[in-house]
Amino acid sequence: GLSVDQARCIELLRQSAGLGYNPAQYQLGAFHKCGEFGLEQNEEEALKYWMKAAEDGDVESQFHLGCTAYENSDHVAAMHHLRLSASGGLRSSMNNLIVYFQDGLLHHGDLAETLKAMYRSRAELKSEDRDQYIKHLKKTGEHRAEYDM
Repeated sequence: GLSVDQARCIELLRQSAGLGYNPAQYQLGAFHKCGEFGLEQNEEEALKYWMKAAEDGDVESQFHLGCTAYENSDHVAAMHHLRLSASGGLRSSMNNLIVYFQDGLLHHGDLAETLKAMYRSRAELKSEDRDQYIKHLKKTGEHRAEYDM
């Protein structure tokens, strides 16, 4: 494969994130959270990047904010972030919310409302082109369960 200039990649991601590009903000958050790609592990920096991306509607960043809040025992913030990301169509957030409901951390009405919002959001994403692309991803082995409706 090609050699990777990690410093250059991080520089370009930072430029993109600075311009408001959500995938770059999310990825920088992930790299900081795990201490990957030449960056020190730094949860504070990860949260900063995820907050920027979440403010612009990035559901994956919202999910990670929720998981981090839960890890830090801030259940109110965790439920807030996870409900927002589930309402945006992210299935893994809904799965977490169901577990938290079973643990008594979420009211039935809140869970039902979030589930309805998730289904509405996912219905808006439905298209023939998307279905064809999902088939392609399955053939190439790049498919993730999150992509399923």
